[in-house]
Amino acid sequence: MAARKIVDPRGAHARLYWDMIDSPAWSALSFSQQALYVACRRLLTSNNNGNLHFSLKRMSEYGFVSPSTLANGLRGLVATGFIAVTREGGNVRRGQAIPTLYRFTDDPCHEWRKLDIPMQSATNEWRQFQSKEQAQKAIESAEARASAAYAERRAGQRQKKTPIRNSDRDDTKSVVAPIQNSNTEHFSEFENRIGSAPSDSYETNAA
Repeated sequence: MAARKIVDPRGAHARLYWDMIDSPAWSALSFSQQALYVACRRLLTSNNNGNLHFSLKRMSEYGFVSPSTLANGLRGLVATGFIAVTREGGNVRRGQAIPTLYRFTDDPCHEWRKLDIPMQSATNEWRQFQSKEQAQKAIESAEARASAAYAERRAGQRQKKTPIRNSDRDDTKSVVAPIQNSNTEHFSEFENRIGSAPSDSYETNAA
């Protein structure tokens, strides 16, 4: 006889297990990052782990309206191993932007063939941290890498300035080369971008 499926009378819900919220990794998160985890968890269903994206447009429904706050929060959650990237965002043909996709590490990841995302068991990277200080260092390292990438990108934009000689004057003027439209930039919000978030414009299709 098949086991009877238990249905919660209050409907779908998001669970937070004690071993997770009592962990050093969780204690290293800021209140904002902890709140972001709960909001992101709301988007998890029984069959979409690995194909989750947390765009500013989507997360603004749960109070996250600042691109920098969302970017910082996702970097922290990745650094402490609560979520992991399954596909990095970026540009595809014709300049169309695609969002970064994530999985929750405490649940199995489903296979998404069309997205080249393999099936994966729960990995629970957050358990590797033995102390709050160790987890905090991981967050700080992630922020340092993001800051360095941002500075490098800004330096590259400044190098696009090309001096030209005005035919009517002896002085030199600088003309700024066109900079890529923000809608087609890389939207991987946790590793290289500060003050930005995943693409708001595109939804991913289930495999």
